[in-house]
Order: sequence, then structure tokens, then C-alpha cells
Amino acid sequence: MKNNRRKFIGDMGMAGIATFTVPSIFANFKAGARLNVLVLGGTNFLGPAIVKSLLKGGHEVTLFNRGITNPHLFKDLKRIFGDREKGLSGYTNLTSQKGRWDIVIDVWPQHPKFVKDAIAVIKKRTTHYIFISSIAAYNHYIKIGMDESSPRRKGTSYEPGNYNLNKALCEKVVEENFPDNFTILRPGAIVGDRDSGPFGTYLLDRIANRKEILAPDSNDPVQFIDAQDIGNFVNKCVESAIKGHFNMVGPASTMGYKEFLTMAKDALKSDVKIIWMDVKFLVTEMKLEPFMQIPFWIPVALDPEPGFHQISNKKAINAGLKFTDYKETVEISYDSFKEKRFILEEDSELVFGISDKKENEIIEKWKKKP
Repeated sequence: MKNNRRKFIGDMGMAGIATFTVPSIFANFKAGARLNVLVLGGTNFLGPAIVKSLLKGGHEVTLFNRGITNPHLFKDLKRIFGDREKGLSGYTNLTSQKGRWDIVIDVWPQHPKFVKDAIAVIKKRTTHYIFISSIAAYNHYIKIGMDESSPRRKGTSYEPGNYNLNKALCEKVVEENFPDNFTILRPGAIVGDRDSGPFGTYLLDRIANRKEILAPDSNDPVQFIDAQDIGNFVNKCVESAIKGHFNMVGPASTMGYKEFLTMAKDALKSDVKIIWMDVKFLVTEMKLEPFMQIPFWIPVALDPEPGFHQISNKKAINAGLKFTDYKETVEISYDSFKEKRFILEEDSELVFGISDKKENEIIEKWKKKP
């Protein structure tokens, strides 16, 4: 389950360096100023949420991307076309542009080389670098209440498929090149508009469209964050000149798995019957794998890393992180699923959840138990 968790937050070394205990201020910016922002990416899942918030904040936004993913979005914005996977040669159109950007926001990379190349091109043309990392960068989740100073994955070079190490290495590149002027955000599971993960495509779909669903009779903690909340916090960092490391996890207070499901059911006005089943029956007898076959559920009592869904968000909240009401998140996520406003990765397979047939079989076995 440990490795699968990291794959999940990827599809959604060095010890942690000392982080700021309070938000620090960009040295060269006046809080509240209208800034010139370059977004690397910006049109897939989290990117649009960030761009929308920046535009709402009144900032001037330029997009740098291939122009392939969701090309209909943000047609009125200035675009610079390029391909980061081509190395430095992929930045030809950007290097030919004059001027500079107050802030660069890097949404996508899982490979430190992509970050190195971008910084090599723009380091002298920007003051501050905001990088979207992941809680996957942490070395482990044994401790409950981990904060931003928790140890990160150890390693010195890129490893194919090792998402958590590679994100940690990306962070290191940013820190080394912008030692006094970076903001690194570490989201957990991201849900909301344009999410292709199991929240909308599996969990909410089942709640909305099945007559019965199975669920563990367990109220273990759950953490996630709405994409628009990250977008708004990025804009907050720009507006209030905030820098440092921040865990992007919600909700604001502890939510258990039962609330997670029942509140989603209420938000969707669903008549589905949730059949609460004994944990041992599901895990031991039915051999269901927590988190993967029952998305978002991690039985803390059985988990060697119980801190995964209990990461501290206090620093981000103190810096201004706000959370969308869960009901609204559910509605947005389900509408996005129904309207197919998400993009599945190439050659993606169903790796989360179980089939309708298997779920029906398990429900029948449970009902027949003495």
C-alpha cells in the first residue's frame, strides 16, 4: 500500500531543510502589486485553477506550453509555445521574447532536468519561483502531524518511476537556484474540476448511480484538497508576497471516512444505500486492498504509516489557505466527471476501485453472513 499511495498522489536524499516558521516576504515586491506572471503549463488540471485565480487577482499572465492540452482555454492570454521534453531547444520561442517576469509558476514537472532547464532559461529574467511539488516528496508517513520540516526522500539523481524521490529532487533544484525567493507547495490528493482521479470517476459515480455501495465500517481520517483552493493560495502567495514550503492538504478540520461518503451522498442528493461492512471482512476475507480498491480509505490501525492522511496544514492555514465547502467540491467534481472535463493519461488503466460485478458479489456475501 505504501508504494501505491505514492503512485496515487503522483497521478493526482536529503532531509527536509529548515522551513520558515512564518510566511516570509519577497524582498523586491510590494504586497498587492499587479505582477507579471509566467505559468509553465497551465491548461490541464491544476493549472487552470491557478491561472483563473491569478486573473481574478488582476495579474498579467503569460502561458508557456505546447498548445496541445485544452487549447481552447485562456485564448485571450499571451502564449509562448514550446516543449519542455525537448530540453533547452524546446524554449526557443521563450528565449526570443524580450522582457522579464516577476514570478514564474511551475505546475507540472516530475523530473529535475525539466526544472533545471527551465531555470537555466529564465533565472535571470525572474525574481521568484513557485513550484508545485507533492507530499510524495516526504521520506515516509510514520509520524502523525508531519509538518514542512519532515524528512524528504533521500537520493541524488533521477530514478524512473520513483515519483516521491523525483519531486524531492525538483524541490532541491528550485531551492538551490532561488535560495531566498521560492515558494514550494506540497499538495496531497487533489480533487475538483478537471480531476481524472478516483474521487469523481469512481467514488462519486458509484454514489450517484448505484443502488447500493459497500464501505468499511470505519471512520479513519481522510485528507484531500480542491484544486481551486490551491489556485487561490497561489494567488495569495503572489498578492501577499509569501514564500517558503507549505503542505496543501485539507479539510480545515479532521474528516472521517464515513463523513467523507455520507456528506458526498447528501451533496449529490443520492438515494444510494451505503452498506457498512466489517473491516476484517473486507480486508481479510474479501482481500480488498485499502486505498487502491477502496479509494481514499486507509485503516490507521493496520497501517505502518498512519500519518499519510494526518499531515499538518497549520502553516498554510496561518498563511491564508482557505477551503471550499465540501458540498461544493463534490458538486464541481461530479459535474466535471459528467461533462468529461478531464484528461486521462495515455495508456491509463483502471487501477482504483473494483468492478460492479465484484462489488455486487461482495454485497451478496455480506448479506448472507449469519
